[in-house]
Order: sequence, then structure tokens, then C-alpha cells
Amino acid sequence: MKIGDLVKVGDCTLNPEGEGGLDLYCQCFFCSGKSNRIGVVLSPAPANSWDVMFDCGMWRLSNFEEARGEVKVISESR
Repeated sequence: MKIGDLVKVGDCTLNPEGEGGLDLYCQCFFCSGKSNRIGVVLSPAPANSWDVMFDCGMWRLSNFEEARGEVKVISESR
């Protein structure tokens, strides 16, 4: 990741829409904010991470999340 990149965070594995008749709704930042999970990298942050602005607010993503495939760069900045 670098400043200006567009990134996408993967979907949650915990029943985000309460599907299957279960009353368990995911309360993570992205599900509770009804986010499209696409954000732009704004700046570096402490501990090998980045500040990223999403449609539901700013969130910090780490290089480790990218390495594990939980976050993908979908468009690189020039």
C-alpha cells in the first residue's frame, strides 16, 4: 500500500446481514457502517499500518492484513 492507492477490505465471515434466520449481526466497523469496503490510503501510521478513508469513516489497516489477503490494492496511485 502507498498514499493514494484504492484498497478493498474483504467481506466478513460473521453473518453480516443476519441471513439464515439468525439474529447474529456483525458489528464490525464496516458492517455497522454499511460500507462498500473501498477506501483511499491517506497516510502512513504507526506500527506498519496506514490511515485509510472509507465511505463510513477513517480506519487503520496494517501491512499484515494486506499480506494475509484481508485487504487488496484495487488501483495503485501514480
